Amino acid sequence: MCIIELRDRVLMLPALEKRMRLLLEEIRKAEEDVSSLLQKYERGSRDVERLQKDSFSAFLFKLIGKYEDKLEKEQRGEINAKIDYDRAVTHLESLTSEKDELAGRIAALKSEERKYHAELEKRRREISGRLSEPNGKRYAELEAERNAIISQITEIEEALKVAARAKSTAQKIAKSLESAEGWATFDAFTRGGIITHMAKYSHIDEAEKNFNILSHDLRELRAELSDVQGLSAAGFTEISSGQRTVDFWFDNIFTDLSVRSKIIDNAKQVNSLIKNITAAESALKSKLNEKEKEFAKNQRSEEDLLISV
Repeated sequence: MCIIELRDRVLMLPALEKRMRLLLEEIRKAEEDVSSLLQKYERGSRDVERLQKDSFSAFLFKLIGKYEDKLEKEQRGEINAKIDYDRAVTHLESLTSEKDELAGRIAALKSEERKYHAELEKRRREISGRLSEPNGKRYAELEAERNAIISQITEIEEALKVAARAKSTAQKIAKSLESAEGWATFDAFTRGGIITHMAKYSHIDEAEKNFNILSHDLRELRAELSDVQGLSAAGFTEISSGQRTVDFWFDNIFTDLSVRSKIIDNAKQVNSLIKNITAAESALKSKLNEKEKEFAKNQRSEEDLLISV
């Protein structure tokens, strides 16, 4: 089999592997159906058995002249349950047979895939040793382009990890501030005592702890975004300690209202920050998709070159 035929056969693998994943899910559901219908059939069989024996319910049905009708109904239910169970078993057997056949095809193609990549690697070694020739030069260009794309993909993936971490921290702060605002409102307008103070400041303390973590996350995010071409690191300014809620313990409505106002202001800033991070994640994912397409195109170009040698 020539290398072009091998490549065309290997290209079938992703579709077959996708079918296998779907088939395994179908089999899982079919197994659940078989188990459920078997239990239903066994329950029906036991009901018929009980009626046929000298059970108390059978005695009562005989007394009122309904025994035969009841027995017939139970037997009909048992037969229907058996039919449903048999159908489910047949369906499961059909799916299992299809899975076995598909697994054989995938295994054969995996073997051909290994042969294909071994041949490509052989040609790759040959062509990389002839860099002065046109094909060698073209291969070197594609290799440099591929390395650059891989580097960019790595930077984008790292930026996405940092963005997810920063967003998670910001969401924890937002939750703490929401709880703190509730207690602050109650405290300011009902003249709450030490319990409400404690509840309010425990949430403020939790937010403050996460603010310190967020500051580090945002510095890292800005650094990661600056490494990604075409993306801005603006909109990720941390909330300074001077702007954050401070610890007032005076029983004074004006102080309570001031703390509540700071909590609300902090919450607005954090929610705005979460929106900015979400927008950055969206831009990063779009950029990643673009780079993955470039990488796939580079791979196809390299394969075409190696096949033509």
